[in-house]
Parts: sequence; C-alpha cells; structure tokens
Amino acid sequence: MPKSKETPSQKIKRLEKELSDERLRNAILNKMINISDQQYGTAIRKKFLSKQSSISNKKSK
Repeated sequence: MPKSKETPSQKIKRLEKELSDERLRNAILNKMINISDQQYGTAIRKKFLSKQSSISNKKSK
C-alpha cells in the first residue's frame, strides 16, 4: 500500500489508464480468437443464445 493517499484526480487518472489497458487487452484477445477461428477452423466462441433458448424450452415443457 502506498504511503501517501491518492488524490481523487490521481485515482481517476489511474483508473482511466487501467480501463484503457483492459480495453486494449480485450481487443487483442478478440483479434487472436478471430484469427484462430479463420486460420485453424476453431470455434473458440460458444453460441450461448442457442443453448440458452433450448434450455429454456426444456424448462417450460
């Protein structure tokens, strides 16, 4: 833990930097998944909507 407390403006700047870093990380991971799907024919992303709709149909019967 730092010895001095962050000022609100310092905290905002730090959190904005962290958010920017995470957005970049997310974009890179999505690009990697897209490339893998295209080049290697993988299906890393799952189709949750179709699974959810079939589960909800089973529950309602």
